[in-house]
Amino acid sequence: MKKHPDWALKHKRKGTELRLIKGKYYLYEVSSKWNPEKRRPQKITGKLLGRITQKGFAPSPKYALSHPPEHSISVREYGASWFIQRISGETISALKSSFPSIWKDVFCIAMMRLIHKARLKNMQARFQHSYLSEIYPQITLSDKRVCKTLRSLGESRTQISAFFKSIFTSSEKASAPGKKNHLLIDATHVLSSAQEMEIAHPGYNSQGEYSPQVHLIFIHALNLQLPIYYRIVGGDIREVRAFRLTLEESGIRDAVLIGDKGFYSEQNIAWLEEESLHYVLPLRRNSALIDYTPNEQPGKRGFDGYIKYHDRYIWYASRPQGENRVVHFYLDERLKGKEESDYLKRIETHPEEYSKDKFHDSQFSFGTLALLTNVPRQSAEETYHQYKGRNGIEQIIDTMKNTLQGDGTYMRDAEMLEGWMFVTFLCLQWHYRIYRLLSEKELHSQFSPEDLVDRLAEIKKLRINDTWHTSEITAKTKKLLEKLEAPIT
Repeated sequence: MKKHPDWALKHKRKGTELRLIKGKYYLYEVSSKWNPEKRRPQKITGKLLGRITQKGFAPSPKYALSHPPEHSISVREYGASWFIQRISGETISALKSSFPSIWKDVFCIAMMRLIHKARLKNMQARFQHSYLSEIYPQITLSDKRVCKTLRSLGESRTQISAFFKSIFTSSEKASAPGKKNHLLIDATHVLSSAQEMEIAHPGYNSQGEYSPQVHLIFIHALNLQLPIYYRIVGGDIREVRAFRLTLEESGIRDAVLIGDKGFYSEQNIAWLEEESLHYVLPLRRNSALIDYTPNEQPGKRGFDGYIKYHDRYIWYASRPQGENRVVHFYLDERLKGKEESDYLKRIETHPEEYSKDKFHDSQFSFGTLALLTNVPRQSAEETYHQYKGRNGIEQIIDTMKNTLQGDGTYMRDAEMLEGWMFVTFLCLQWHYRIYRLLSEKELHSQFSPEDLVDRLAEIKKLRINDTWHTSEITAKTKKLLEKLEAPIT
């Protein structure tokens, strides 16, 4: 005859003991310890686990806290992914149109890259802890599936081009009407560790590294503060030729190459004009093309006028160079004072290299900038703003390589590299949309896009007893969302 009924016995497990106390069943922890005096195991009763009735097991309060019922509580990242989805309406529409069969995979991969900087090996783990896995339950981001998606993207360059054209068109329509959108083009390198990749060729980059690499051509919309197009070319391809073909593919006709001071040479100029490319190139201060006489005349009488840039007044003089070229010469008085002061300090600290005579020889070059351009009918002010816009491209490249950790790639072939770069470029666009929003709300001095994403990622979704709830939000984060006009739901 059984000592206890079946409805009580079914809750008994190894390491537990049933006890009948005053007609009620309780379940206790139990263990044994060797008693050397009695030379036999001795039973040790532990803590109360709970009470057993015919309806089931009712855990004790302490046990319930330390052992929540399986699957009764789940936690998912919510705030950052919700916010990015909120600002991604046109991106999602363009993805659906260009990649109807894989757009959800692409979107989720890019979200994990932006929010968590996730690599292939931890993409699925990050996705499982995101509320996106509940929104898109049919999606998994296993290594095999992500690789398949990236390769499918990489084989669809025509659709990639159509996607970015669609994004640029919709962004232009949303920008200030009648305002000319300056489009700048530049290039950077991306290191590759895949020796078998055909387009990766050993070469020197701007950091003096000699490694397998590819070139990444960027087109940046200055007024939109948005990277709008990219193209990958082989590491041994001449950039000037690649610029022209990139513009042809994008359908953009009026982009301007903004070079650095090391780019100018008569050979490079000849290549650019042979390819019918427009350019703005800074000249070294010892260039024979620069006319310093405007700066030598008293009272700024030698200058054609002045422009205002970031609350600074910049004097300019323009001189034609042949039929199609112009050199715009600029003087920044604030920069001039700083450079003069720096030079005089060097006379004191490095007299072997600097002297008063050399100071007098250089005095008319302090605080100056000379830009050579062939952009037709463009004012000195527009040219100056275009050149300063190069900082925007440099920041984009820095964001891609450092913030998004896209400075190198372990993709095994050109197709996967293309897919990986497309995902990275999506992240870049989201990054700069967030930056533009922060700027519009005058919050960019307090928060970077990474700051905002990190803070919003602290907002979770909690599933308690099969019902999802949004976690508590701090007062500071609520205030931030109010300023962004983004009440979370």
